[in-house]
Amino acid sequence: MINVLFLKRIFQNKMVWLSVLTAILLLMCTVVYRDDLSGKTYTFFSLFYDREVQEALQGGMISLYALFTGVDAGYLWMFCPILAGIPGVINNRTERLVIFRSSKNGYCFSKLFSTLFAGGLILLFAYVGFLVICMAVAGEFFWDGFVTKKLFSVFFFGMYSAIPGVLLLEFVRNKYLILCVPFVLNYLYFLFLGPALPYQINSYVSPQSYQILFFYDSKTIAIILGVFAALLLGCAGLKRMLLERRCDCGQ
Repeated sequence: MINVLFLKRIFQNKMVWLSVLTAILLLMCTVVYRDDLSGKTYTFFSLFYDREVQEALQGGMISLYALFTGVDAGYLWMFCPILAGIPGVINNRTERLVIFRSSKNGYCFSKLFSTLFAGGLILLFAYVGFLVICMAVAGEFFWDGFVTKKLFSVFFFGMYSAIPGVLLLEFVRNKYLILCVPFVLNYLYFLFLGPALPYQINSYVSPQSYQILFFYDSKTIAIILGVFAALLLGCAGLKRMLLERRCDCGQ
């Protein structure tokens, strides 16, 4: 299902690696410490220059391990649809040769899964980079089953966040709209729709659930992955239908 040609095109583009770097910087905007007396909050960046925050880390009041394995409280959730959607913009063209050498079904599915797979890798690479920084700042090595679960979770988080952009690719050619519309929809979801939904339903469809996907119980994981699989099949079916209806199968 994963096409090397599509992945090679995506990861040879500097925008992908710029997205990875941006995601790392957004993770470092996470609040790591709050002064109860003054009410002032400190981000991860404070660990590099603020003595009070450094002492809190040394005193055990800040746990970078817990910070990494928990839900990101920074701004990554807001900009994730843009960062994970970059591979779709890069891969947004149709090749007659690829269709001719494979099939329309193989082409649709491989392009879809390659694009989503690349979106997941962007988040995965970013979190691995952030993990390395956390270990360097903490001065200790931590890697266990929970860290592995977190990395698998954010990989699916990236894939899930890329789905709206992949759907929009079939109707819009303007790359800025392809990136901005999912961003706006994601923001509106967290602002209005998410709080309005029952907690149980929201936990199955919320992008935030994917950040800690494999920390849930097996039943919840199965339901969330079922929703994810249904979305994938819907995307694939839509792409296949639209490709069949086009008079020109290449650009």
